[in-house]
Amino acid sequence: MSVDALFAWDCETYSEKDTRRAIPYCCTLVNLEKLRKMLNRINNLFPDLKPTDPISRRIYNKLMTNIVEIFVGTDCIDQMLKYLGQYDRKRLILISHNGSGFDNWIVLKNAKKLTHCPLKTPRGILSFPLSNPYTDEDLQKKWKRQKEIKGNYLQHINFTCSYQHESSSLAAWGNSSNLPANLRKIADVDIAKYTQDTWEELRHEWEPYAKRDTLCLGACLIKYNQVTKEVVNQNMSNNLTAPSLSLKGWYYLYHYDKETVEEEWYKTTRMVAKHIEKENIEKVYSHTNPFIRNFIRRSIKGGRVSANRKSFETNKMDEICNVLKEYISQTESNNIIDLIKEYSASTKDKTEVHSRLKKIECTKLMAFDANGLYASAMSDLDSEYPRAESGRPFLPEEEKEFVKLFNKQKFRPRTAILTVWFDYPKNMFFQPIPAKDKITFTNKEGKKETGNKIRFRNGFCHDVLTSVDIKK
Repeated sequence: MSVDALFAWDCETYSEKDTRRAIPYCCTLVNLEKLRKMLNRINNLFPDLKPTDPISRRIYNKLMTNIVEIFVGTDCIDQMLKYLGQYDRKRLILISHNGSGFDNWIVLKNAKKLTHCPLKTPRGILSFPLSNPYTDEDLQKKWKRQKEIKGNYLQHINFTCSYQHESSSLAAWGNSSNLPANLRKIADVDIAKYTQDTWEELRHEWEPYAKRDTLCLGACLIKYNQVTKEVVNQNMSNNLTAPSLSLKGWYYLYHYDKETVEEEWYKTTRMVAKHIEKENIEKVYSHTNPFIRNFIRRSIKGGRVSANRKSFETNKMDEICNVLKEYISQTESNNIIDLIKEYSASTKDKTEVHSRLKKIECTKLMAFDANGLYASAMSDLDSEYPRAESGRPFLPEEEKEFVKLFNKQKFRPRTAILTVWFDYPKNMFFQPIPAKDKITFTNKEGKKETGNKIRFRNGFCHDVLTSVDIKK
């Protein structure tokens, strides 16, 4: 994806009196490449400017007038699409904060025609692809002459959501990104007062707020993309969620080494990161392999199950534990969970710890949150994987004994699939999607029976006590 094909956008709405529907009255749009160049120019002109200092009023006005595009009216979505239809890029990505829960729904309701199927999950509309009906005819003819472009010749726009990467509010994200003070979100504005009757006459109030919102989002996206591009050669444009970016980044770092090389830059040179493919390394299948994609699709029904050929270890966690143990002098635990709990509860000054942790090179450390592990393995650090052929449903009278052993962490060398109360992590590579299918099967009496059965991978639960067995 070309860097100048990424946009930050936002829309403001009022609630219709009779139907209570959200009606958009304003859209704002920022090209990330234009904003990045402007922010770099500010850094070059004012090298002593601290991250939290406000930028000058003159430059701020330029950003608000020349960088942010605004479209006003109840047809603002169509106005924005017409503007983008003149933009000489076949594929565009428009990113909004919490688009999955709000903005993408507004586009869906106002689209003239659904040309593609939105990606809808329990988290909302993560991706809403759309063929732009307002694509300029000259651009269509130009793209038609380019043989590498297949399909129709309308501009393709994909509406995505940054909330799947940064789940804090936009105001908190701007503060944590150390944006200049007057580029952060304006927090003290009551949006509810801009109603169907008042939004037009109060434009002088909400317009600066709407523009600042999109400027703040654009600046946060630029910082996020710069860091992830440097570390794992990925950014938000081709990753809908943070786990997806983490998985692709890990896969990339497994196959490539990052080196710093010198290259020409204007009339001088600069050092840039370059990724070089590793030699003599065992290839690992990625999510893009058709067989792996098929495995993922089949395994997500009913539970989180995966099979792994090889483990990848790092000693970075030991370095982090050592730093925390020095800070918490009274503990002897090596358990990272206990250390983090004590560290979080401590009231001592943490400035020195923060500086030491930042110096640890953690580019290959990935928080793989136990996807595919059984509940016993998730809570017991020394647990083992089971042998599938040894599994059996255990009897009700064995339950109390097993629970007692499990809670005391003396259950090994046994391994079990237990019914345990715990929350599913929100960000997972393989989402748990329970499903019921209407199927015909042979019951215990040997008769054919039709009914709803819970799907579990490519089998179904045929015996339920306090665990399940899998009938292949």
